[in-house]
Amino acid sequence: MILGNEQARVVNNLERVVCIDLPTYPEPARGTLTVVETGHSVPFPIARIFYIYGLKNDCERGAHAHREAEQVFIAVSGSFSLTLTNAHQTKTYTMNEPSRGVYVPPMIWARLHNFSDDAVCVVLTSSLYDPADYIRNWDEFVLAVGKSSQ
Repeated sequence: MILGNEQARVVNNLERVVCIDLPTYPEPARGTLTVVETGHSVPFPIARIFYIYGLKNDCERGAHAHREAEQVFIAVSGSFSLTLTNAHQTKTYTMNEPSRGVYVPPMIWARLHNFSDDAVCVVLTSSLYDPADYIRNWDEFVLAVGKSSQ
């Protein structure tokens, strides 16, 4: 489904992006356990999980938006920057805590960059992979959210 401009303005509000502190249980002798659960720490049913690793520092991933999919990004190792924009505002998160995720609703442009050598990014999504859900062209995204690309 392609969103109309009015609906996109509501959906892509950057204020809907939230940090999620995942339940974490440290035990000095046995390490730390962090839990991710649908309906508790993640606000949507998890349909797909993927992870990105082996990245060079100057590599960039993402640089697209989703029409309908919701996501949670977690740095399970190392660090990276997660820059989010709704074409009107931009916010960058330093991802470096495996017990914290960032929830990203639909119609937010996400770009991952500035990876440490040991970075591993896990992404939880609300839907299976669907190429039609992606907006990969910046100008198309700007039009979809109702801001001219001039």
